Amino acid sequence: MIKVLQFAGATSLLFICTVANAKSPEPTFPTSIELPSIEDKLYKIGEHRYIHNMFFKIYDVALYTEDGAQRKDILDAKVSYQLQFLYLREVDKSIVLKSSAKMLSKNLVPEELDSITARLNRLNAAYQTVGKGDRSSLTYQPGIGTSLNINDLPIITIEGEDFARLYFTIWLGKLPISKSLKQDLIKI
Repeated sequence: MIKVLQFAGATSLLFICTVANAKSPEPTFPTSIELPSIEDKLYKIGEHRYIHNMFFKIYDVALYTEDGAQRKDILDAKVSYQLQFLYLREVDKSIVLKSSAKMLSKNLVPEELDSITARLNRLNAAYQTVGKGDRSSLTYQPGIGTSLNINDLPIITIEGEDFARLYFTIWLGKLPISKSLKQDLIKI
């Protein structure tokens, strides 16, 4: 009888502690954002937590695009869109560059990669190591290009619809860094 009461007491205590510590997750990203160069807002269409090797939480990411945009519009770089990242740990620049090179080589044929190499090198040179809590964004806007911001500071803009269409394959291509990430981001 005492063991049953001890078990029931421990179970109740565990339940109370779990409920007391359970908080509804705070939204990581706003539902819409404004870009200074366009009149309309961009709306969040998906969000994902990227976990490497099942244990290492790397970043949260959200995809924003114009109201009414279709999946094909995004993949073909016909509309404005933005990937926002919130880093959950430090990520060294060398890891970002190695990972992006690996994903681009999986998604692009050599001629496509060659066509953006000079611009890719400029973007890679501009990347920085990010720390836990840092934010970055990659924003594509037709007629402007792909802009990298880190902690709301503009870093570089790379011209070309073709660059955006090919570079964003890292996350949105046929062989993305994570299939579940792509599915969570592009729900339209």
